[in-house]
Amino acid sequence: MTALRLVPAVFLAAILSIPASMFESADAQQRRSQSKKADTHVYLMRGLFGVFSLGMDDLAGKLHSDGYRASIYGWDSWEQVADVIRQNYQAGQNEVVIIGHSLGANAVILVSERLQKNNVPVLLAVTFDATDPHKVPTNVGTFLNFWARDGFGHPVEAPAGYKGELDNFDLSGQPNIDHTSIDALNQFHRLVIAKLDGLTAR
Repeated sequence: MTALRLVPAVFLAAILSIPASMFESADAQQRRSQSKKADTHVYLMRGLFGVFSLGMDDLAGKLHSDGYRASIYGWDSWEQVADVIRQNYQAGQNEVVIIGHSLGANAVILVSERLQKNNVPVLLAVTFDATDPHKVPTNVGTFLNFWARDGFGHPVEAPAGYKGELDNFDLSGQPNIDHTSIDALNQFHRLVIAKLDGLTAR
């Protein structure tokens, strides 16, 4: 008899362990996804002089169309960007994404390092041909690095004990890809957005 009484309890425990999202309608799931996108702010960093990284502008437009908030800065504004992100995070914004090209890619890591000191997590960091990258800061959950040896880029390394996801995309020798074009190619923009969509859907 005792064993028979345990069966419903075990069954109930199994039901309760199922995520609520499994019972949501498609419309409810879409609304929840759109809400998370709206709470995700993408900070894009241009490279030298702010005129050689116009792929960041194009990517910002695509992110806006997909429901994200996106702002564009010059690489030399990285300290200001770090301060803005910290203030927004303290005000309740939870999802931070930082993307940059060239010197702006270097700035992505500088911003992330500053945020690490302030205990601010970074959902996704993306670098296009970073010229002098540091190791991935441990507060970055997912790091994507697009680089080419025939550009100025370098692979990015993870520090010991890093528990996030690091992907280096070596585009060396690929036709029509160099330092000035690597940030502007649509296929990489779509890959970044697909990765971000997957992260915000969790």
